[in-house]
Amino acid sequence: MQVRRMLAAPLAALALGAMLIAPHGASADQRDFTLINHTGRTITNAYVSSSASNHWGQDVLGRDVLLAGEATGIRFTGGPSTQCYYDIRVVTRGGAEGVLYEVNLCATSTVTFN
Repeated sequence: MQVRRMLAAPLAALALGAMLIAPHGASADQRDFTLINHTGRTITNAYVSSSASNHWGQDVLGRDVLLAGEATGIRFTGGPSTQCYYDIRVVTRGGAEGVLYEVNLCATSTVTFN
């Protein structure tokens, strides 16, 4: 009986820590999506911009690249959550570009470049 009490406190602390660290579904932005690279080339840059904007903004991959056949999560961290339509542009290592216009990110969770 005493052994159970000794284990109960550490197990409860681990469970509480896991709940605090785990991502919360309610805090995820509905526009978050998975970018899938089926281009056959390495994507070196990716840009996501409101369809109403004339500017691409910063590269959402940062210093990372997206190898052919791989996928990565793109998360929204700010901006008006009522905006759903975005243009998405990728640039490959060889300089080829691809653009998808007016993607409704409120209605899709994956975006694939072929």
